[in-house]
Amino acid sequence: MGNPPVRMNCDFIAPYYQPVEYLCFGRSLERRRCAFLGEFSKSRRAIVCGGGDGRFLARLLHHNPVVEIDFVDLSRRMAELAERRICGLGGKARGRVKFHVGDVREFKAGQGDFDLIVTNFFLDCFSDQEVGELVPRLAGWASRDARWMVSEFREAESAALRLCTHCIVRSLYGAFRVTTGLRPTRLPNYAAALRECGFQQVRVEYAHLGLLTSSLWQKTQ
Repeated sequence: MGNPPVRMNCDFIAPYYQPVEYLCFGRSLERRRCAFLGEFSKSRRAIVCGGGDGRFLARLLHHNPVVEIDFVDLSRRMAELAERRICGLGGKARGRVKFHVGDVREFKAGQGDFDLIVTNFFLDCFSDQEVGELVPRLAGWASRDARWMVSEFREAESAALRLCTHCIVRSLYGAFRVTTGLRPTRLPNYAAALRECGFQQVRVEYAHLGLLTSSLWQKTQ
């Protein structure tokens, strides 16, 4: 039998996550999450993995009036915040979202169910081995020509900035280990896993001196 999934718990930090994020990074993370929002106006079925307090979810629902979304987050308190945010939008927005509290590695979906997969600041919660198992699972739910949105932290490539961004990333991992029980300590190579599953990077942007990135991937196989 395989080892059970290692679970982190964001319930404790859920009420403070947005103000702490704004204090540390301003709106930079929010801009990364929404960097390619204009690309998703024709999406019909999406899965948002680890969507947190629902800020991206609300923007996607506002931007695309027909998309139906499965929102999956391990934290019950985060999911409650997201649902409250969506209910505040009024109209039919709430009816277009199914909220699921649980580990996405245990979520059940069918082959080709989604034409949009969103993993914003999510894959960095897993080790390389876990990403190597998770990405093929998500890719199996992707429809033909599906797109995959990724926003993440990264370590800058230039020697002058690599040490600085490395220290910031390690500090963030340390903070989340204390507050949520997060086990990984370094960024996984999710790009290699996506390519192995037939996705090609079609757009990429960097911010905060290379510390942050947003990338859009297209299914080609």
